Amino acid sequence: MGSFRPFRLIVILSLTLLVGACTLAETQVTSGGDFIAARPEWAARFEARPTSGSATGSVDRAVYDAARAEPLLRFPARIGLARIQNGALTSVPGAEADAWVALIRERGAGYGEFVAVSPLVAQLTAGAVGRDVIRGPVDMVRIGAARQHLDAVLIYEVGSSKSDQATPLSLIDVTIIGAFLIPSRSLEGKATAAAMFVDVRNGYPYGTAMAQAEQTGIWMNAGSTERSIELRRTAEVEAVKKLTLEVATMMERLKGELDRLPAPRPARRG
Repeated sequence: MGSFRPFRLIVILSLTLLVGACTLAETQVTSGGDFIAARPEWAARFEARPTSGSATGSVDRAVYDAARAEPLLRFPARIGLARIQNGALTSVPGAEADAWVALIRERGAGYGEFVAVSPLVAQLTAGAVGRDVIRGPVDMVRIGAARQHLDAVLIYEVGSSKSDQATPLSLIDVTIIGAFLIPSRSLEGKATAAAMFVDVRNGYPYGTAMAQAEQTGIWMNAGSTERSIELRRTAEVEAVKKLTLEVATMMERLKGELDRLPAPRPARRG
């Protein structure tokens, strides 16, 4: 096997590429009171509470109540970090945590204190308040963040996919040498990371951010499945690293916008 080692090294060093794709960072600090005041004909429908079963007592009323939310956050604040995976609050993996820690150290000054939202605390709190009021992972995050006395929380999620396809050299896979030495598989790992920054107290969405990453490579038939999984996981970490930069942009813009707002006011009562 020694005579094959140089060629094998060339194959193992796959042609890996990191490709940045679409990124996005947006903020919101608009007032619910101002939004409704500019639409008096809409607000008039809900000045008196609707009777049970009326057309304005269900979805229409919920939409109206959602529109009334006011931005309450002011910096410095206690800010949480929460990761959603497969519809549940989970701990932040080590490699992703390193990216967030680097962001906080480099650009976190002036925003306040950053705290990881604990899945165990969220589970404990959910049991105390009753799980029937929790309708999804964001509710679980807010419940746990409230118990940890956080003002706002950055919730993020990572989605990924992998591809393992044959190249023209795959015809040689029928031989032992081909299966273990010839780059006959074209591999790809893609990941998208998206974040939402929300107020723990009223669910106000202060901002969103998104980033994507892709890794591709060529591999032998033997071990290509494991390698494609590895590429997908690496793409996930790279997507989170890119996401931290978008979040930094979003937070910087948000801080400037919030600093220019008057003191928070209580939401209107319909």
